Amino acid sequence: MSKPATRKTDYIHGPIGPLFAKTAIPIVFLMGVNGLLTVVDAIFLGVYVGADALAAVTLMFPIVMMSIALATLVANGMASILARELGAGDLDAARASFAGAHGLTAIMCAGLLVLFAIAGRPAVELASNGSDVIAGLGYRYLLITVVAAPIAFALTLQSTALRVEGWVGFMAIMGAVVSLANIALNWVLIGILDWGVTGSAVGTTLAQASGLAIILMFRASGRSDLPALALPWRKWRRQWTGFLALGAPQSLAFVGLSLGTGAVIVMLQARAAPDQYDATVAAYGIVMRLMSFSFLCLMGMAQALQALIGNNYGAGRHDRVGRALLIAIVCALVYGTVAQLVFSLGAHGLAGLFVSDPAVIAEVARIMPVMVALYALSGPPVMIATHFQAIGDAPRAAILGLARTYLFLVPLTLTMPYLFGEQGIWLASPVSGGLMLCLTVAVLAATARRRGHRFGLIPREPEAVA
Repeated sequence: MSKPATRKTDYIHGPIGPLFAKTAIPIVFLMGVNGLLTVVDAIFLGVYVGADALAAVTLMFPIVMMSIALATLVANGMASILARELGAGDLDAARASFAGAHGLTAIMCAGLLVLFAIAGRPAVELASNGSDVIAGLGYRYLLITVVAAPIAFALTLQSTALRVEGWVGFMAIMGAVVSLANIALNWVLIGILDWGVTGSAVGTTLAQASGLAIILMFRASGRSDLPALALPWRKWRRQWTGFLALGAPQSLAFVGLSLGTGAVIVMLQARAAPDQYDATVAAYGIVMRLMSFSFLCLMGMAQALQALIGNNYGAGRHDRVGRALLIAIVCALVYGTVAQLVFSLGAHGLAGLFVSDPAVIAEVARIMPVMVALYALSGPPVMIATHFQAIGDAPRAAILGLARTYLFLVPLTLTMPYLFGEQGIWLASPVSGGLMLCLTVAVLAATARRRGHRFGLIPREPEAVA
């Protein structure tokens, strides 16, 4: 077996607070760097190209997220199977599964190219709402992104396999290097060479290709159980059903982001003033990137919590599970409150970092305070959903993990504008947050009543979770 790049942390002993901080800080840093890429890319486009470029890339976001969802679908399903095969010491099966994941990825990339060739242009023109400039910019960006999809998919597979093999430190470093390289390349291509949206797409592709090449060289050195290229390619159809079934839950979260953004764009076309459409879309792109950056940092805390709870729950240390969850909920509340204050009070100034267009800045100042109205309360449900996932309670984890998008946000985005006009599009976000909090309380109450868990969270005695 390959030797882990970092020493395994002892989650079962020692003070919970320092352990949570020690685990969360590096993960939040990596997630923050990844989120910073989307923010900086938008700043480069807004400053060096203009609001139309920012609007064009924003309109392509739902399609790009669908591509990411497909990559996540295969990679996460592969991770589950690969981990068990490596843990059993069955390297032949692991290598065959790795080849099978590449085979399924190749089929998906080919299908994506065919779909884009058939429906790409009509989809872009529909999203641009009659703007030839935005349609041209959006199509160019999307064309490069789809053609380069095999590189992005392969990098996702390779990075996920590194994590499963135990090379967590190397994986984290590579993730940060790719994101920072992407920022540097985008600055050169957009800011210096004036390539616009083409520079944004090409910069991302070059950074991903560089990261993929480094990982393959690492594998070729022989330090990994999974070789770079010498895989049993005749097994290219292995485990496809398992990959799809096991990878579906997290993939649905990315699909939800795509659907949520798509719903906003559809409602803007239906309810926004035609002369304000381009400025509003550009403003929404700014708000979306800032909120995504903030949420990625919150997810970093959730991943740290998952490691703490999983280890302590498995060891029967339910007292430590409760303390870890309490610390995470308090940290999430404080973080969400600070983020809400920054976004609400600093909306005008933050918008000025991206664009100089007064119309777009005014739209951000109008939209953002509404969308983040209950952001302070968004963290606890995330931590509680993570808790259920960590203890193996899949039904409750799925309900709390997917309900906000699929049960509340998308339906409300599509209906509230007919009651409150264009303002209803932005009200859907805080209303969804409030409903999500109510659902979380209801799930906890039902769990406490039916199963006797303390506060609906922690079993009083170790038990198998249904």
